[in-house]
This record gives sequence, structure tokens and C-alpha cells, in this order.
Amino acid sequence: MKFFIILFGLSFAGELIVPCFLPSIRILGLLPFLLFALSRFSLPRVLWLSALAGLAVDLHSFGPPLGFFAFNYSLSSLILFRYKKFFSEENLFSFVLYGILFSFVSTFIHFFLYAIQDIHLKPSSLTLATDLICMPLIDGIYTLVWALLPLLLYKYLTEPSRMHFYKTKLGILIHELSRITR
Repeated sequence: MKFFIILFGLSFAGELIVPCFLPSIRILGLLPFLLFALSRFSLPRVLWLSALAGLAVDLHSFGPPLGFFAFNYSLSSLILFRYKKFFSEENLFSFVLYGILFSFVSTFIHFFLYAIQDIHLKPSSLTLATDLICMPLIDGIYTLVWALLPLLLYKYLTEPSRMHFYKTKLGILIHELSRITR
């Protein structure tokens, strides 16, 4: 559970920080959290976690009404839950593809939810290309860079054989430094 709290914090920080540097790009900041929840938990728990993640996004967004993202993330999770067996956490490429697929489905649902709420969008071919092709690719890259690579680096650095290596090297370094300073 500690892993998911850290991952939620990391993902929510990405949700808040990325628009500061790239204001024209809208990402699904909590996508890494949702993907790990989809890959590790049962359907009821995934739906609760995706609703809570959507509620967190709803509380800091200004546009759509409250519950919009919660419903969107829950519906996207419900649709994609059955496909989790095709995407593995251990394989970076397949997990990034899962993120791209989640982003595509979420954006597609986004268009329908706007239509239900009588918010009229005029989708052009440029809008469809950017929102349904480019943005999911950016979300996949964001998932890779912001969550997967730091987690792999942490896993790599905390491997027991590596810890022994670091302790040995640190011991030699301390011994050499103490010898030099005498």
C-alpha cells in the first residue's frame, strides 16, 4: 500500500507540475497510478481507486462539473480491465502501450461525456488527430519518464546484490579517505 501512496503522490505531482512547464499540453497525470492499479487489483478496487483519482483531478480542475473525471476514469478502467492480461508491468514497452490505450479510451469517452452535457465541440480532423493520436502518445511517454523509469531505477539500486556492492565500495572509499587524512 505504501507503494501506491508514493505512486499517487508522484502521479499527482506530475498532474500539477507538467502544465506549469508545458501549458498547452494536457496529460492524464494520474495515468501511472491508474495503470498500476489496473494491473494489480481486482475490478471493484480498481473502480474505487479510479473514481478517487478522478475526484482528485475534478477538485483541482476548473472546466467540467464535479464527477466528470471520476466517471471518465472509472468507465475507462471498466472497459480496459479485461485487457490487463495482455500488458505486463515488467515489460516497459507493453506497459507504455497500455498507457497509450488507456489515454485513447479516456479521451474518446471525454468527447461523449461533453456531448451528453450539451457542451458542443466542433471536432475537426486536426482536433481528432491531436487528441486521439498525439496526446495518448505523449501520455505514454509521460508514464515512461515520470513513473516507470524512476521505479526501475529504484528497483535497480535497491537490489540486494547491488547494496552489497555499494557497501563494499563505500567501505573501501572510507578506508582510503581515512588513510589519506592521517
